[in-house]
Amino acid sequence: MKTNMPLSKPIRRFISETERMLDTEITLLRKPDAAPGGTLVDVYTYNIDKNIIIFPANYIGLLKDFVIAKQCTHLFIKGAAAKKSGYKICSFTSDSVYTGMRQIYLDALKDEVNKDKKLPVKKLLEMLFILYRQFHEDINELPWNPIVNARIYYRMSQLRKTQLYILLKDGKQDMDEMSDMMDIVPRRYFVLDKSMFYARDLYLAKTLPSDKLTPVVNIPQMKKFDHLEVKEMLTTRWTHTAWYQSKVFGDNMLTIMEKHLDVDWSGDATLDYYATLYETGVSLTNALLAYMSMKDWFIWEKPKHLLAAQEKMAIYEQDALKRIFGDLIEDT
Repeated sequence: MKTNMPLSKPIRRFISETERMLDTEITLLRKPDAAPGGTLVDVYTYNIDKNIIIFPANYIGLLKDFVIAKQCTHLFIKGAAAKKSGYKICSFTSDSVYTGMRQIYLDALKDEVNKDKKLPVKKLLEMLFILYRQFHEDINELPWNPIVNARIYYRMSQLRKTQLYILLKDGKQDMDEMSDMMDIVPRRYFVLDKSMFYARDLYLAKTLPSDKLTPVVNIPQMKKFDHLEVKEMLTTRWTHTAWYQSKVFGDNMLTIMEKHLDVDWSGDATLDYYATLYETGVSLTNALLAYMSMKDWFIWEKPKHLLAAQEKMAIYEQDALKRIFGDLIEDT
């Protein structure tokens, strides 16, 4: 490990254990502009020879420790998968981009029929790939969030208060995302996006456990459902809202999560254990994609495939638009 900064003994032990089990090296790096949740630049995803955990320069104490523990757990999962069964992530191809964008377009058309104010064509076309990319990012991140957080909760009890603080903050931010675009984004995709975060937070509330994480207590948009009577909740007024539909779909996703995340979170830190966590994440990802009817939107490939695909994003987007709209789309 390369760092001159002071670290608590549990974090130092965790880093050393990870390095030893994976036969690798970890460098810690403070950066003023780092993402609040930290960033992991690892040898299993990128063409580099060491792992770098980046976190905000103003993070100290337990806040710093939690971000390091989270990214180190991610690294352990990736490394164990690479050594055992092979590490893959959800990537995309020209065909899968077309499949996703075409379905988003068809769903957008259904919404537009019932709107008094139609979305300008240019904005509609731009939205297709933006939404596709949003779900690609979510599906490569969200299923791993409850896995990593549950593991940290049971492995490093001294971080629990800090973990709760961060999860409360992240839950509110995730629910707020896209809220200002509710009238633009097709209802189906707004609902599915919120449902994933609702299910994640509810799972964490039960698993950590903490009532404070329960979405109907923690999430402002969901608080209205906390004390509603069943009869009132079943009225047209409530059931036609996007937030109520998010709750219904989220409850179903919670059932999926509970089925697939049947794990002993306090298991021994072995390569086999972390490889099992990886397989669990893959299984959960596939189940969520199937539930959302998106299983043909992405493909499981090695990280280098995704890095290459990201360089071709503009080409894939233009190809998909041409296949959907034909000569109505001009080449750019």
